[in-house]
Amino acid sequence: MKRENQCINEMIQKMPLEQKIGALLTLGFCGTTPRQHIYDAILKYHCGGLRLTPSSRLFGSYVDPKTGKNVVNVVDTKGYKAGVNPPSVTPSEYRAILTELQKAAQSRPLGLPLHFSFDQEGGTSADYRFGGVNIFPKPMGLRATGDPKLAYEAAKAVSQQSLAVGFNWMHSPVLDVNCEPNNPEIYTRAYSDDAEEIAAYAEQSCRGFKEAGMIATGKHFPGRGASAQDAHFSIPQIDADWDTLWNRELLPYRRLIEKGLLPSIMIAHSIFPALDPDNVATVSPKILQGLLREKMGFEGVITTDSMTMGGIALRYGVANACAMALEAGADLVLMKAENSLVGETVDAIRSFVESGRISMEALDDKVYRVLNLKYEYGMFHAKAEQSAAPETYIHDARIQALSRLVAKKSVLIQRDADGVFPLGKQEKILVAEQMTQSPNNIHWHPGMLFRYCMEGGANVDYLETDFDYTQEDKDALEANLQQYDTVVITSYYIRGKNGNAAYLEELLRNHADKTFILVTNTPYPLSIPKNAHNILLTLATSPDNIKCAAKVLYGDMQPEGQYPVRYRMTFED
Repeated sequence: MKRENQCINEMIQKMPLEQKIGALLTLGFCGTTPRQHIYDAILKYHCGGLRLTPSSRLFGSYVDPKTGKNVVNVVDTKGYKAGVNPPSVTPSEYRAILTELQKAAQSRPLGLPLHFSFDQEGGTSADYRFGGVNIFPKPMGLRATGDPKLAYEAAKAVSQQSLAVGFNWMHSPVLDVNCEPNNPEIYTRAYSDDAEEIAAYAEQSCRGFKEAGMIATGKHFPGRGASAQDAHFSIPQIDADWDTLWNRELLPYRRLIEKGLLPSIMIAHSIFPALDPDNVATVSPKILQGLLREKMGFEGVITTDSMTMGGIALRYGVANACAMALEAGADLVLMKAENSLVGETVDAIRSFVESGRISMEALDDKVYRVLNLKYEYGMFHAKAEQSAAPETYIHDARIQALSRLVAKKSVLIQRDADGVFPLGKQEKILVAEQMTQSPNNIHWHPGMLFRYCMEGGANVDYLETDFDYTQEDKDALEANLQQYDTVVITSYYIRGKNGNAAYLEELLRNHADKTFILVTNTPYPLSIPKNAHNILLTLATSPDNIKCAAKVLYGDMQPEGQYPVRYRMTFED
């Protein structure tokens, strides 16, 4: 590869091996209080960046929702106890924390800046969700607007809000083609099940990210939409043939690479027999080098997905898999565990370099790609404390109006077999609402659908349930049904949860005389029982989409969303 940036070349010449290894590591920072191991990650292990998860105090082990068992143990036995929320912060307070971590990085030899990566796909998949930040729907919600330019505007607004805090490397857009309706991992995180539409909307998203100065990451290469397995717990196998992969899964990547809109790409922990029958894509030279680099001409940064996910970790071991991924052609490894796995990962990579499995030339190429991308996006000169306060963007009337507009144009009525929309203002309504993954502040909290329904109707009661129903929740539903004319009941799906679709099918069958309206966030059987007659599709559980849903229920707003996928459920009448 050509290394034309002499400033970066001079830095690399001055870096000892441990600093080069560290530059290729994205380690994890959970919560809002940096502990000693975070400073060790920066000063001892010279990490290139941190994956930020401010919504919880510690990274939990991946628990298979089907079995309830830990898949990979990432718990630090000397650390925090699970089940406690991290200290709450304002966006400005969190920016101050990130600024201090950058100062620690600047004290290192050469003062190489940290990248702060995060998920902000939309809806519940949002690491920045505090302080009243405007949350847009997941990609499928953007597609439901029917206007790719809104994807551009949303990406720009998300970036402006996030960059002001210090986030600078986004693990979006999702380029998976969700052609498997029972996909438990991708679902509405994809724009659509149509590759052409994904390419069109993702192009506009990437243009918004780039214009705002946010590093975008296309994922999950080559494509994880055709699987009914979740890579967090096992290794999905995508059995599509070469022609299908090229014209479906790879089409969005091809388009965006050709247009220079993908600065980085994240690799899927999946097996693609048509490409490499023996190796998970993350550690496959055939896929990373032969396909992505050579055939598709990608010159940007290749990053792994989280290396503590069950599929990859169980097959190869976390530390070994990190080294294998770099050997195969990755430039960055995402290793979020805050325990002994950090040191083990560094040791494994060093062993691969010292044994020649990763040559010094290949190592320097990887460091160059990572540092040069940071240079191109201004990280070597960025001073977040000199920019406008994050709250300035949160309260920006233009961004707030855009959030409301996207919500209005993404919510839709998927089915109205009983002709129940809109509800009568005096109709006696029960809102049975799940507790979702909200930050539980005044801006976004449990009971938001009920809160907004109270504004629409004068006769509304509330029944709160766990996200996955307990027996107590089921008993309460059964005990209260007969008191109401209509039951508005949420049936949301979130990755890693079981959801309640199977139970709701039974409930609706046993109470066929009762009118139910299902408020759901996916168009799939993941969240919709096959005997549901009345379905309001929100495509997000975030505040503006839920407010719009309540307005649609009471006829105070006409839904403008377009059905976003070619797939259509078959219902029982």
